[in-house]
Amino acid sequence: MTDFFYSLSDPTIVIMFALSGAFVMVVVYAVRKSIPFFQKARTPDEIKKADDFLIAARATVIAMCSLVLAFSMVTVIGNYNRAESAAAAEASLINNMDRMMVRYGDPSVAELRKDLMAYTRSIVNDEWQLLSQGHGSEKTRSLFIPVSKGVIAIQPQAGRQSVIYTEMVKKADDIAEAREARLESTSTSLAGIFWLMVGLTFSAMIIMTLFVDLSPIRVFGFAVQMAAFAALMSVVFIYDQPFNGETSVSSKSFVKTISAMQARSQ
Repeated sequence: MTDFFYSLSDPTIVIMFALSGAFVMVVVYAVRKSIPFFQKARTPDEIKKADDFLIAARATVIAMCSLVLAFSMVTVIGNYNRAESAAAAEASLINNMDRMMVRYGDPSVAELRKDLMAYTRSIVNDEWQLLSQGHGSEKTRSLFIPVSKGVIAIQPQAGRQSVIYTEMVKKADDIAEAREARLESTSTSLAGIFWLMVGLTFSAMIIMTLFVDLSPIRVFGFAVQMAAFAALMSVVFIYDQPFNGETSVSSKSFVKTISAMQARSQ
């Protein structure tokens, strides 16, 4: 089901959530009118006392729901930004590694540059589409092995090459760590308890609404209210998985790195 929603555009998801929230209130109104228990005659004073209490209690639940949604939104947007930063940092490290290989000035390193290019291309072409499933590509991982081993196997001469070699070894370790950080960010999503809390608070709002005397204007007001909360929930849903959906972490930083690497080869 989530895959279906993430295949839609962000505006479509927001509209669907909002309409669903409003539709729930219409259903509540229809259900209330069809159940005899809610049609029992009550004095205006009884109606007012019950409605005042229920609406006040509903306001408390709304405040709780708002806090949960606000916390969730801050969390998912923070996770998204960290995932985006991790991808950008990894692309930058690869770009720096390629620049150092060029500066090293030894023909033996040229093959390592080809291996690094193959690894970077594989991130974009083979691995990126798998990140939405929460894992990387074994092919991509294996393509980095020749780069890592090749850098260690370099025999630098004293002086400038020795200094650059030390930096390349460090960059190779940094790239491996950055890759792990990017892969770990694919599993950063809200824990089930947050969605449970949102579901419980929404359910509480709906249940209490059943016992309120629903005039058409109240139904309209509650429907707008539910639509607004559902729309906010859709934003949390959109950002919850950084590598899934229309608003997802892009591979453009790696594409730019590939272009820069190609420019150095010319």
